[in-house]
Amino acid sequence: MIGFIIKKIIGSKNDREVRRLRPLVAKINEIEMSLQSLPEEVLREKTAAWKERLSKIEDDAELAAALDEILPEAFAVVKNACRRLWGQ
Repeated sequence: MIGFIIKKIIGSKNDREVRRLRPLVAKINEIEMSLQSLPEEVLREKTAAWKERLSKIEDDAELAAALDEILPEAFAVVKNACRRLWGQ
């Protein structure tokens, strides 16, 4: 009973995770919309630039920070590529 009440007030672990990720998803969607007008070559260049940048990083903490930094745009590029492949 107490657990049920706490879950209703605070939310389940999944609810909290969804709330935490919602701003990231909004940012990804916003970036993806701006990528729709770009040619595929620009998206390929972005991917190549990320690979080059990340390959130069040796420190694990610095690599994690760099991955977190490019995450929204990388996901947006993947989402956009999928949209183009499916013709939507």
